[in-house]
Amino acid sequence: MQRPAMPPNWRPVSLPGKEAGRRHRDDRLYRAAALSLATDDELAACPRNLTWFDLRIDEERAQDRAFSLPHGWRMVHFPLVGTDAAFDRRQAVGLVREIAAGRATWGSLYCSAIATGAASFATALQALAGLPGPVVIACQGGRDRTGMLIALLLSLVGACREEVVADYLLTNVDDIETRRRQPLDGLTVEPDLTCRASDIGQMLDLLEEFGGAHAYLRRALPAAQVTAIVHALRPRILA
Repeated sequence: MQRPAMPPNWRPVSLPGKEAGRRHRDDRLYRAAALSLATDDELAACPRNLTWFDLRIDEERAQDRAFSLPHGWRMVHFPLVGTDAAFDRRQAVGLVREIAAGRATWGSLYCSAIATGAASFATALQALAGLPGPVVIACQGGRDRTGMLIALLLSLVGACREEVVADYLLTNVDDIETRRRQPLDGLTVEPDLTCRASDIGQMLDLLEEFGGAHAYLRRALPAAQVTAIVHALRPRILA
């Protein structure tokens, strides 16, 4: 089957359901790998006036190919890994090496980020809720940081566990092409990047231990602000 002319790992963030009078919206949410990996034709196929909500750190952004955002687009830089983010770069690199050596799982990395990063995830969702127009959430591969944030978002707005897991596993569909376009990362042993239900399941189990997505975000935000995030984002992801 011919690959769609969209950026690597691109897809809408969708919650099954219907809402009267909302057959079309121009402020949908999407997820993808870094848009700097996309071809010009793929970028041209994206929605107009798109905002790229970039979860990467400066070190990753510095490796981007020379390209300019299409006319009318903007970028919002919101790193989820860094000194003041969900967990620091050194910790993330260390965990990836443990995963490559078979001593840890991607699920343990997700749980580490969730356990320490409530403020970062809450602020990211709050920022998303305030962005007008279509928005694409992307890290380098659209797999881990994007996967965690989307899993939290879907859980927050009412998706069931099976729906969250299914969205995460869709990254496997575009895995080969996404990896082919990535810059060299310098790791001597490459970790297995297959998305597995057990990995995102570990994160969802931890969220349940915190009392669910709402209770988790209330560790960093007042309940009224969490409710406002839900009201702002849920209509934008209804399928």
